[in-house]
Amino acid sequence: MKRFGFFALILLAAGAATAAAAGNHSSAPSAATCGGLTWRLKTFSDLGRKRVNDTPKVTTIAWIHQRRGPGRPPQKRSTPFQLQSWEVPAQITKYRLDATGSVRLELYDNGAYINAVIPSPNCLSARSRDRAAIATTWHMFMDKCGKATENWQPLGAILFVDGVGFWGPKGASRGAAPNGAELHPVTGLRIVAGC
Repeated sequence: MKRFGFFALILLAAGAATAAAAGNHSSAPSAATCGGLTWRLKTFSDLGRKRVNDTPKVTTIAWIHQRRGPGRPPQKRSTPFQLQSWEVPAQITKYRLDATGSVRLELYDNGAYINAVIPSPNCLSARSRDRAAIATTWHMFMDKCGKATENWQPLGAILFVDGVGFWGPKGASRGAAPNGAELHPVTGLRIVAGC
C-alpha cells in the first residue's frame, strides 16, 4: 500500500511537471496569431528589415499626414516612409491591447492623429530587428504608463515615440491617419510627462 502511494505521488508529480511545461510553451509567432499577411513588417522581421535606416529622423505627425500613401497597403517594404525610423513628439490620448497582445497607441499633436503599435514580445521572432528594444518598450509602457487591456483607456501622457514607417488601411481604425500611415513597430519611447 505504501509502495503504491509512493508511485502514485511520482506519477502525479511527473504529470504536473509535464502540464506546467506544456502551459509555459508558447507556439512560434505566425501570421495567424500575430497580425495577418503583414505580420513580418509589423514585427520588423521581414526580408527588407536590414534596409531600414533605424536612426530615427525627427518629424511631426502633421508631416506624416502630408505623405502620399500607396493605393493599397504594401505587403513588402517598398516606400521611403517604410525604409526609415521616425521620432515624433506626441500626446498618447488613448491606448489598448489588441488581439495579438500588442499595445496600440493613439497619438495626437497639433490637430493630427496617427496610430502607433508596440508589438507583443510573443510575436517577435529571432529574425526581428531591434527585438530587445521593442520588447523593452512594451514592458516599459505596461509598467510605467498603465497596463493595457482590450478596452480603450485614456492617458494624456507626452512622449517622444520612435517607430518604423508602416502603411495600414486608410482611416481603418480609431485615430488613424487619413493616408494610412502608422509607426509600426514602435522601437522606443522617451517619456516627458504623464507616465
